[in-house]
Amino acid sequence: MNKIITFIFCIFFTGLFFGENITKENLLQYLNEKQYLNTKFIQTTSKTLNNRKVEGVLKANRTGSFKIVYMEPIKETISADSKFLYKLDLELNQMDVIPREDYFNNTPISLFIKEIDDLNKLYKVNSCLPDAKNLICTILSRDNDSFVEKLYLTFKENQLLSLGYIDTFDQIVNLSFVDVSWKPFDDSELSISVPEGIDVVYH
Repeated sequence: MNKIITFIFCIFFTGLFFGENITKENLLQYLNEKQYLNTKFIQTTSKTLNNRKVEGVLKANRTGSFKIVYMEPIKETISADSKFLYKLDLELNQMDVIPREDYFNNTPISLFIKEIDDLNKLYKVNSCLPDAKNLICTILSRDNDSFVEKLYLTFKENQLLSLGYIDTFDQIVNLSFVDVSWKPFDDSELSISVPEGIDVVYH
């Protein structure tokens, strides 16, 4: 009997968590529970009348590591582990290696690499409101010197659709996510393979 009760108890609370709708109160905790992110994206950057689109792949985990691969025409890869930031530019035939420090505390990538305590220190969820078929959550930075003041996450039935923000250069940036997966992947997928002939510059 005790085993049956325990089983029902677990099923009940599992159902509560996974069936729970995203709200202003639980958004950061919801993101924190996603320990891995692997997704394709289409990034649109707009300023005045100029628009630029580029496709890419984003992989990140809650250990603080990530990798962003931009396709044509940028041909750039950015990766970070616990110690360094790596930026590979195939057009310049150069990879920069920079001590990591706290570069990502006030950038959108922190939503996918920081743990819940840090997320609560960095951000405040202003609202999560329905818009037509989607849910749009507005997130405010707690730091006045942040790279972005507001971020917008769009969900459909708890599935992440996009991330948008306005940066310090007054650029409107929107990342539309495609084939989002929260499944674990090997850390080796976050490393950069450096082609022959690339100059490695340490800063």
